[in-house]
Amino acid sequence: RSGAGKAPGAPAGGKRGKATTSKGKAPLRHVSSEAQASELRAKALKIERQLRELFPAPPIPLEHRDAFQLLCAVMLSAQSTDKKVNEVTPELFRRFGTAAKMSAAAVEEVQHIIRQVGLAPTKAKNLVKMATMLQEQYEGQVPDSMEELEKLPGVGHKTAGVVMIQAFDGVAFPVDTHIHRLAARWGLSDGSSVEQVEADLKELFPQHTWKALHLQIIYYGREYGKAQQVYPFDGPICSWAGLKDPPQTTPAGKKKFAGGAPTRVEGGKEGKSAKRKLTMAPADSDQPAGSSHTAARVKKEAPPRDPAPPPRRSTRRRAQR
Repeated sequence: RSGAGKAPGAPAGGKRGKATTSKGKAPLRHVSSEAQASELRAKALKIERQLRELFPAPPIPLEHRDAFQLLCAVMLSAQSTDKKVNEVTPELFRRFGTAAKMSAAAVEEVQHIIRQVGLAPTKAKNLVKMATMLQEQYEGQVPDSMEELEKLPGVGHKTAGVVMIQAFDGVAFPVDTHIHRLAARWGLSDGSSVEQVEADLKELFPQHTWKALHLQIIYYGREYGKAQQVYPFDGPICSWAGLKDPPQTTPAGKKKFAGGAPTRVEGGKEGKSAKRKLTMAPADSDQPAGSSHTAARVKKEAPPRDPAPPPRRSTRRRAQR
């Protein structure tokens, strides 16, 4: 049964802990000694204090009235912005604001209301299926455990985590794209996966800070920690906590820099090209990319072209003369 109706701040029922959300990932794999781990924990606490000063009471950016509406809004937010979601949910919740009403709705009606949101056809189907499952198995209430939430159609690990921590004060640390990027930029995680970032942040920050902290990092990312920024970073935290060469957290970035740092080649071009044009410096090397320890470049000279033949005079014009 849902934790809806519990007093604000009261923990939801059921046993929940770190093991339910870390997916078995060992934390702090990028740290090689306990001394480094201690330094990283001190850095994390300094970051948390500064985030608390910058965003002392971060609001949930998605408008909702209860756990069901929060669940719907978070499901809609994938591949979309909170602003766009907040534009469509007033009408959606006016007509289908409970599990009973949503389960009885036609998918086409729901899709028409949320048509401005990305992936609207799929999300409309999932909203109706999710509400139907709530009606049939949970008496119309949102369950208050990660395991049960992740069984619902269209509900992934991050969505379940947001609902757990914000609606039920449960134990979770949802990781979105801002948190993933900044955790790697600040050196708090190797950024290899969402699950790894989650495990690392849970290890570094006290549990009582998680509910506000995941929102504080999101707000910081939107205001100060944009993805397009490069070192040296601006911003009250990135300016001192940002790594010179943070791990890549996007698929494109990982693919570009896999195996080492790309070197600059003749013509000023670099990146994904043939081996004759690109050498890779080992990721753990102290030598600059393209130095003497790297493989020699192999140049392929273009064969010389034959000189262009002289222009031919028109035979028609010669005949007319």
